[in-house]
Amino acid sequence: MKKLPFLWEIGCEEIPASWLPRLIEGLGKLVEKELAEAGLAPENVEASGTLRRLVVHVPKLVEKQEDRTEQVTGPPVKIARDDQGEWSKAALGFAKKNSLAPSALAVVSTPKGDYVGFEKKTTGRKTAELLPEIMASVVRGLSFPKFMQWDATLEDGTPLPFGRPIRWMVSLFGTKVVPFQIQVVGSPNVVSGRKTHGHRFLAPKGKRPGQPFVVANFRELKSKLKQHYVILDPVGRRERFLKILEKLETKAHAKRAPGLDPALVAELVEWPGAVLGAYPEEFLSLPEEVRHTVLIHHQHYFPLAKTARFIAPTNMASDPKGNIKQGAERVVVARLRDAKFFWDDDLKVSLAEREQALDGVLFHAKLGSYRAKKERTVPLAVAIAAKSGAREGPVRRAAALAKCDLVTGMVGEFPELQGVIGGLYAKEQGEPEAVWKAVYAHYEPAGLGDDDGFPLNREGVVVSLADKLDTLASMFSAGIVPTGSRDPFGLRRTALGIIRLLLESGERLSFPIDLTPKELLSEAVQDEGALAKLSEFLTERLRFVFSRKYRYDEINAVFALGPLERPVTDVERRLEAVAALRGSEDFEALSVAIKRVGNILASQSPGNLDPAVFFEKEEKDLFAALEAIEPDARQQIEASRYEDALRTLSSLRPHVDRFFDEVLVMAEDSKLRDNRLALLQRLRTLFSEVAELSEIVPGSSNEGA
Repeated sequence: MKKLPFLWEIGCEEIPASWLPRLIEGLGKLVEKELAEAGLAPENVEASGTLRRLVVHVPKLVEKQEDRTEQVTGPPVKIARDDQGEWSKAALGFAKKNSLAPSALAVVSTPKGDYVGFEKKTTGRKTAELLPEIMASVVRGLSFPKFMQWDATLEDGTPLPFGRPIRWMVSLFGTKVVPFQIQVVGSPNVVSGRKTHGHRFLAPKGKRPGQPFVVANFRELKSKLKQHYVILDPVGRRERFLKILEKLETKAHAKRAPGLDPALVAELVEWPGAVLGAYPEEFLSLPEEVRHTVLIHHQHYFPLAKTARFIAPTNMASDPKGNIKQGAERVVVARLRDAKFFWDDDLKVSLAEREQALDGVLFHAKLGSYRAKKERTVPLAVAIAAKSGAREGPVRRAAALAKCDLVTGMVGEFPELQGVIGGLYAKEQGEPEAVWKAVYAHYEPAGLGDDDGFPLNREGVVVSLADKLDTLASMFSAGIVPTGSRDPFGLRRTALGIIRLLLESGERLSFPIDLTPKELLSEAVQDEGALAKLSEFLTERLRFVFSRKYRYDEINAVFALGPLERPVTDVERRLEAVAALRGSEDFEALSVAIKRVGNILASQSPGNLDPAVFFEKEEKDLFAALEAIEPDARQQIEASRYEDALRTLSSLRPHVDRFFDEVLVMAEDSKLRDNRLALLQRLRTLFSEVAELSEIVPGSSNEGA
């Protein structure tokens, strides 16, 4: 069957750069899915785009669906014929429903028996007829972080929310336009065609910027867009941008400071460029964190390390008159001047003096102000410090000061500096190093990402734990619990931050951080039921963290012992041990044996073990081997050497095998039976001190993790 290329470009208003990578990936997958479900056998679906366009190219697409023949079955033969062998009312009703003459019915044999039925032949539709339906399904199904209502509807009258308003569309199957239309209130309808648009402000010589031009295929689209100063390929844009950055770094004799991803910035433009700017050296007196917040977070500029210079990305080929450079410098200087004012003005009042003003900053309508949160967090931090051995004095002071920067002018203007600026103010105002460092990074880590920071000292770990735990516990007590995909307060990320703190800081604390409900929650938000929900939530998050590395049955085996009742680091060591030994013949055979032991003991109540009652050689040998290895195994378990303990326990495998081969556990003699059950109970108890090995599925994959 002949195959033709399909090209689809959706031109729209500027899409935020942070949306593009996932949006392009999602577009490609959605188009491929829709085409495949329509039976059009798409090959090598390519998706690309810039901030002003999303493009899909399918190099080969069949011209029409295959003709299909399928068997349609109705009632079973036994009720489809009457006593005279004629079609019954049930069969005739089936024929009428499918617009068939009774003579067209036949007996169809299936694995379930004989049924009345017929062969239905369906002629495949042409791809050109199907594509508008598929395109409508795709534009409805695309996922955006936020949708806009732009008074647009499809031809069937259904509203079309989209990430940004669509302004033009190219849609070609082979050489023909695929008809598609979007009706827009108060604006011309968007009608598919062959015309696209290049760069907003740049055009080839003799052409007007923004003037539409015709394309015939994907190859021509890419080449003509490049002539009109648009690099469609994201990789191509990044490569060009990196070369420009490196050239300007060489010119400035300075390297870019970390903090801004060039790949993300390259998505801000269609034709990457950059200029080298500078600001007065007087602003170098500001902390680097403040200057970089102005340059990176507010302007998406690249600060150059240890200098008063920066690189500003542009969407222009060059800046011959220096206008772009001057504009960038003017904006940066104005922002830095604001920052300098707030820095000097904020330092006139100590952080401690700002505490009362926290009454005016709402944490949550049901939970009161940030001052109320501070009153909960301080005793919580002190309780955690006592459990972990951290110094109480610095922890108490840091927890009391941690939120005071929320009422500073700097945070009002630059909210990204929360915590960080509080730590810097504390340092300037003479607070001890342990205190200001704890305040500085108490929001970190925000989750599990590699770019998430980490507290600078042990006191910071404790204050961060207390702050995050109070947020979780108080929110749950107020009935604010994440459901499905909804988590407006980022409580899942908060929980992941707690887990990372415990895993990476070395604090051997168990959930809920070894605290009683009274220590965890203030009197104002006491709720035992909420704590149960919180425990379930934390268990789910722990499972998520470990599922990235361990198999589902390994997690089940360790979590069966209670993941919140021991330090997270201890849970991880047990998982490492189980994962290290799984796959070995002795270990997997023992896991099967332990499952068998559990099944036997499930409905039994073993009594006391008496070696004198043993009768068979194999049960005596198993008992002797268990006695011999138990002291070493227990010592290894107490020392958290779980892999060594499992290897020691695995040495019992031949004795366990022979026991089950030769010994009848459920003997008629009640003394023998109870004693053998007691031996199995002792065996199971020892194994279960590391993990519940009966949960291990021999040879399982990580499916279902």
